[in-house]
Amino acid sequence: MFNNCDFVLGGGNSVIIVIPERLPYAETYTVSVSNKDIKFKADYEDIVQLDYQGGEVYERIAKSTQIALVEYDGHGDFPSQITHVAYVEVRRAS
Repeated sequence: MFNNCDFVLGGGNSVIIVIPERLPYAETYTVSVSNKDIKFKADYEDIVQLDYQGGEVYERIAKSTQIALVEYDGHGDFPSQITHVAYVEVRRAS
């Protein structure tokens, strides 16, 4: 799938995850975070696990029950709407 993602931080502890390509079709998506890595699931299938620096991004995601995902490959105008909404699962780093 993809080997990186970006984060858009807004006011009031909001955060949007920007995915650089299309996610596989699923009824539900889950973003599972620790302070060291982030995992993406489509339904019950793990699709990507990425290391990231955690910190403020982790704190913002961990305070949410759902998070906005935007699919954007870097070409053309940034999308004006959210592509998907994912449930948030918080894990301890191992």
